[in-house]
Amino acid sequence: MKMYIATGGMDVARYLRKVRAAPFWTRAAREWHRLYAPWVPMDTGALLNNVSFAPGQVTHHVPYARRVYGGEGMNFRRDKHPLAAPRWDLAAAKAQKPALIRALQAYVDGGGLELKR
Repeated sequence: MKMYIATGGMDVARYLRKVRAAPFWTRAAREWHRLYAPWVPMDTGALLNNVSFAPGQVTHHVPYARRVYGGEGMNFRRDKHPLAAPRWDLAAAKAQKPALIRALQAYVDGGGLELKR
């Protein structure tokens, strides 16, 4: 179903498909990883840097990632990442979600979704 806005005949469904598309959400995952990085516990950097991205998903590929993410009974070093915390994405959310929204909005505003095509 197409929906047109009276002021210009805009095909809203087409634009929504672009926002819902995998490339946009993969970009969002990369940006979110960058923003929550200071909360990831760090010793060698493997946990932070050995990752892959999928639409809306960041996967950490070190064998100990799940255990560190849970963080039960762990004392994280804070010399390299003073904000290090278990469940780092949730710990970073309050401070960094507005920055994620601004970054994604800037991407859209800058023509990243090619809405004029």
